[in-house]
Amino acid sequence: MNTWKRSTARRPSPGGVLWVGLAVSLALSASVFAQTPSHPPVSPEGVAARVNGVAITETAVADEMETLYPSNAAHGGIRPGKLKEIRAEALEELIAQELAYQQAVKADGLVPMAEVRVEYQRARSKYGVQAFDRPLQASGLTRQQYLKKLQRRMTLEQLTRRKVYLPSRVGPQALRAYYQQNLKKFQRPERVHTRLILAAVDAKAGPEQERKAREKIDKVYQELRAGKDFAALAQQYSDDFYRVKGGDVGWMHRLSMEPDFEKVAFSLPVGQFSQPFRTPYGYNVMKVEGRESARLMKFEEARERLKSELEEKKFAELRQTWVDQLRNGAKVEILQTEAASAP
Repeated sequence: MNTWKRSTARRPSPGGVLWVGLAVSLALSASVFAQTPSHPPVSPEGVAARVNGVAITETAVADEMETLYPSNAAHGGIRPGKLKEIRAEALEELIAQELAYQQAVKADGLVPMAEVRVEYQRARSKYGVQAFDRPLQASGLTRQQYLKKLQRRMTLEQLTRRKVYLPSRVGPQALRAYYQQNLKKFQRPERVHTRLILAAVDAKAGPEQERKAREKIDKVYQELRAGKDFAALAQQYSDDFYRVKGGDVGWMHRLSMEPDFEKVAFSLPVGQFSQPFRTPYGYNVMKVEGRESARLMKFEEARERLKSELEEKKFAELRQTWVDQLRNGAKVEILQTEAASAP
């Protein structure tokens, strides 16, 4: 797993070493850094910062920005202010990576290249030689260049595992003790599983649209009474996103839905559908698929989520402390460049 950044929601981590295409950059919260000079010196072309004399290039910053916020996800473009924020976060993450890497080299030395080659072959076997080599060739990296990047990553993860990841593990006794001391957190409220069909009405709609929506929902209601399948009718008629799931809204608990929906959802017997009713969104018909009373989650139910949450929190705290220590006394120069202010 990725021992440098425990949370993998943004970056999948197959195996012991993170593989994200050809990206081997590391992530760290930007909130821990506030030591940017008031009047940063002018940078040589292509250098964004120096960490104890080691340069971080604008190319590396651009690659990290792509990792943090993939360009193919920016459907409407990124506003200039947000772009600056992303760049600042990317640069600070690279600074943290370099500081940690320097300490890793000093503490343990580089991971032997023989071990790196073993990991390289393992990854190629796992993903398939062609699937692995094709993006590598497209990136322009040689095999030796990639091995050097992989060595850097493995060197950093080796120290991170020892200093942060392993100490953040929470054992079964500690988990159960936390559960017993915080039973209120595991109280599950009454909840209901519903399906919905919506005949939408715009907030500024006139009488004609109102009439058409009412006629549509009445037609749906009559087909339901005639025995038609609710999910099939939702896919055919509903005007909301849930139509693709047969109108399945999923499980909802009290106070988590609009009052108009909640009133109907918690009054219907399981397996029955409602008469048409009006909400601010339009006309609706709802079906209740299931209901559960309020209850206390058993420890066995909560264990995995609880373990993940506690370890995430502990990992973040330990990593924060470590990065603060790394930053203290380090010589970090943030260099002013055109790229820093470009929209």
